[in-house]
Amino acid sequence: MSEKEQKKKKKKRMPNRHLARESALESLYAWHNGGNDAAMIPSILADRLQQQERQAQDADYLREVVYGVSEGCADLDALIAGAVQGRSLRSVAHVEMNVLRIAVWEMKFRLEIPYRVIINEALELTRAYADEPSRGFINGVLDKVAQVLRAEEMKA
Repeated sequence: MSEKEQKKKKKKRMPNRHLARESALESLYAWHNGGNDAAMIPSILADRLQQQERQAQDADYLREVVYGVSEGCADLDALIAGAVQGRSLRSVAHVEMNVLRIAVWEMKFRLEIPYRVIINEALELTRAYADEPSRGFINGVLDKVAQVLRAEEMKA
């Protein structure tokens, strides 16, 4: 087996974090619309984990993101509010808000993931779940949050 084939085979076996982020966004959206009731999270996650098209997702990462964001929501929202200018957080669409929460959570707690990867993933989620103007807003907010949480990394 060639080296390229080995890499491709290995990649297929690795859990997919992008799919986990998509499921996390959908889960957090449902949680948010359900009044932020923590008791809903296990059933929401169970639903996302059973979806056939998401079988390759990183289930552990999905759980980590959803529980991390839901438990740290107030702190994440405070960081986001500090980066949003001229706009109340109440005016931010639920999808945008949850994309931001996921990305800010990753910037704060998953230091092994480069901030540029986090921003790119957030923009991919925004492209799939929101409109085009949302991407500029998300990018601007995350750039400002990265300057706070990842200042040293940004200098390098």
